[in-house]
Amino acid sequence: MGSDTIRIVIDLIFAASILLFAFGLSRDASVVGRKPLGVTAMTVVALWPLAEFAATRLFALGPLTDETVWRVHGYLALIVPAAAGLVAAVQIARSDEVPQPWRWAPMWVLGGYLVTWAIPQIIFVTERPESIQAFADLFQLLGALAALAGTLGLGIVALVLAARQRPESVEVYRSP
Repeated sequence: MGSDTIRIVIDLIFAASILLFAFGLSRDASVVGRKPLGVTAMTVVALWPLAEFAATRLFALGPLTDETVWRVHGYLALIVPAAAGLVAAVQIARSDEVPQPWRWAPMWVLGGYLVTWAIPQIIFVTERPESIQAFADLFQLLGALAALAGTLGLGIVALVLAARQRPESVEVYRSP
């Protein structure tokens, strides 16, 4: 039960941070300018881990343990966050809220996720089943790299950009 609690807390913190980026404290602070498509996509990205966690727990408890339910869940677990992440990344890239070239950073991370997903798939197809275990460390490294780039990398970029002075602001001098 303790690990479930930790996961929920982590997912809540993740959701709060993504929703803060989506809505911002003001319209100018939103990375998508509070445009409905971008806000909706980012809301799906933010809330998906919580929804998936709840769904898997409900599936395991109830009579819905049919193989078809889990297969549909598996497809949805791939498609929904990937599609929402792609739409959110495109909306961030299209908005003028994030300066160049950093507005493309979510697309870079999405490309990194794609590469870290594709490499194991290629290895699974090309290697014999008994030799797959030799690649376990590589798979773990790729997963950790993708997670760090997505959360820590984008978080650091966001903090650095937020700390910079905006070019449209005017410096005010005190009179002597």
